[in-house]
Amino acid sequence: YEIIIKKGPNTSENRNSGVNEAKGEIIAFVDDDAIVENDWLKKADNFFQQYPEIDVVGGPQLTPYDDTAFGYVSGVALASIIGGASIRNRYRKGMLNLNSDERELTTANVFCKKDVFTRVLFNPNFWPGEDPIFFNELAEKGVKLAYYPELYIYHRRRSSIPSLAKQIFNYACVRPSIGSTRKTKKTSFFFIVPSLFVLYLVLLPFLAGWNLLFLLPLALYIAIILAVSSIILVKETSHKKALLLLPFVFLIIHISYGIGFIWGIFKQFRKRQKVPTGEIKWKSR
Repeated sequence: YEIIIKKGPNTSENRNSGVNEAKGEIIAFVDDDAIVENDWLKKADNFFQQYPEIDVVGGPQLTPYDDTAFGYVSGVALASIIGGASIRNRYRKGMLNLNSDERELTTANVFCKKDVFTRVLFNPNFWPGEDPIFFNELAEKGVKLAYYPELYIYHRRRSSIPSLAKQIFNYACVRPSIGSTRKTKKTSFFFIVPSLFVLYLVLLPFLAGWNLLFLLPLALYIAIILAVSSIILVKETSHKKALLLLPFVFLIIHISYGIGFIWGIFKQFRKRQKVPTGEIKWKSR
């Protein structure tokens, strides 16, 4: 195998450049701070031999046990239905899926047959957000995507509240411009829910002053995250004290994503009102 390292401000351009230089039949993408097992490449090779019809396969990016306490809790939150929702399999070992999509796959841990890049390249106009766009375009062009839970890596999480909030905010900002495939539209509502929650919190002082019944959704939200946090606390075997922060971490994720999604919609609206400047003209293959 060969290792190609590309540095530069535009992640998509770096990846496209690396693909052009690569000589192998299989291209692997992994983050520079990822921790991989010794048999990582062998697992991917065995998978493609077992499922030759698959063009792209990826796996989860698990949180290492020796991560910082806050980082570990963040990883646990993202791997749960409350914190990660439809994308939680990116952060945990889910089930083998031979008909996967951008909800499970990321370029932090993915293998692609080189010929798929004759059909789709990474869009240099997006970061973050280039991953789901890339996988959506592949799916629309008939490329077969798979999620293999045993093809995992370890990836450390953000170690502080501000860094986690910023990461989630940035992810949410680009989501309105990403769109979805026909397959993923049924779960797109999950991306809107945090924004509705943020708007509810903003309006709550006025609504509660009018009728105290408007406090019921907040009470239900608190009950749900406390119940889920309690279940996780019982199941997890490490970082027990840190896991007491789970309800607070869930709240950070939901509010950060909600605000980011609203800001992303606002940016999209402004973009339509004026001619974009400094944007790379882009057309996928």
